[in-house]
Amino acid sequence: MDILAQRCQRANLDTTKKYMKVQMIGGVSKEEEVGQFVKSYRMGSGDGMTLHWEFVKDGQKVVVGDEMWGKGLIGFRELD
Repeated sequence: MDILAQRCQRANLDTTKKYMKVQMIGGVSKEEEVGQFVKSYRMGSGDGMTLHWEFVKDGQKVVVGDEMWGKGLIGFRELD
């Protein structure tokens, strides 16, 4: 799988599950509940491409965005 396909693959979450956002902040891994996954999409192209994920938590829309080549967002962990 090429590098672009690998980076895009992280957008594929399960719409039947809830997730925690896992992010590296100041060299420390931090987690935050973001809710039930709704959809993901890409915007832009080349070095400016971004990935976006939409969730619903407590009836509110939560949007998480990251640069395609970003370093801060590690990914998402399913809630049990």
